[in-house]
Amino acid sequence: MTGARELVVIYGGPSAEHEVSCISALRIVAAARRDGKTVSAIGLTHDKHWVDARGALENIDEWDELPSPDVLIAEHPGCELPDLAAGLSSRSVVFPLLHGPFGEDGVIQGHFEAHGVPYVGAGVLSSAICMDKGIAKSVLHDHGIPVAGWQLIDRRQFEDGALALAVEGLGLPLFVKPANLGSSIGVTKVKEAAHLGAAVELAFEFDDAVILEEFVDGREFELALLGNEEVSVSGAGEIRASREFYDYEDKYLLGVAKTIVPADLRHDQLARAQEVARQAYRALRVEGLARVDLFMDGKGRFLINDVNTMPGFTPISMYPMLWEAEGLPLRALIDLLIGLALARHERRRGLRTHR
Repeated sequence: MTGARELVVIYGGPSAEHEVSCISALRIVAAARRDGKTVSAIGLTHDKHWVDARGALENIDEWDELPSPDVLIAEHPGCELPDLAAGLSSRSVVFPLLHGPFGEDGVIQGHFEAHGVPYVGAGVLSSAICMDKGIAKSVLHDHGIPVAGWQLIDRRQFEDGALALAVEGLGLPLFVKPANLGSSIGVTKVKEAAHLGAAVELAFEFDDAVILEEFVDGREFELALLGNEEVSVSGAGEIRASREFYDYEDKYLLGVAKTIVPADLRHDQLARAQEVARQAYRALRVEGLARVDLFMDGKGRFLINDVNTMPGFTPISMYPMLWEAEGLPLRALIDLLIGLALARHERRRGLRTHR
């Protein structure tokens, strides 16, 4: 690692994806340590207390995931940190494996910027845009990048009339999603208008804004992107869900869904998918990394479903799997991500702050 930097993995967090973060963090810590890197860990509890998690790394070979920061602070109250800065040094480079709100929405990125700490992944603005599905779709649409039809509903609009108009415009079935969340948490596929209200109420348990999205009858693909000014795009992986759609249980619990790497696509189809993914990455001003999820409809068109600026690194996560298929093992991928973080940090440090 350049200049003997210390890699600080931050994990846990207040979102519904807390457990996924603990699994992702274990894989990154284990791979980085095997590669001889100096690695530290800072946990964040559900109620946003910072935890010195270095002690948890001693028995890392015994676990399938890093212990939840909630558990660490309950068992060892002395490990609580007064703030994030107390766990960082002038040689730290941060890998924020906080999935969902607070981790991918620009909040934690703002902390890093305020402390002048280099960090892996998208910046404040891009993180915030990509986390909010409604804003992201608007930006992509304005750039001429194809997305499925959608309608945004906030709590003030949650009434039968607005739902009826959504059904009229989007058709059935349709998807109901919290605007700011990942891992398909709080998502419902609605087939009958009578069930729409309950699905929206469920989504409002996770966010103040809800997306109603057109159902695309087609195939689902994921691509991995890597880079700042220059962007590399992996081959495609295909998701074949075992349920109505690729929900949280299908992703992490059942072990039945199929992930096909590489996907069965013609050369021209893959090239189109990669170009659409690259355009989305650029339009949303992403740096570092992202997983771009696309649909291919019956006419062969690729539509952006989601741009995830801190994808999972679990054993079944598509992002590292796609790069592995390209001949890039996890340890080398970590090196590249750290290099991109440091390069972006140095570039931004060189910007003028006064006349």
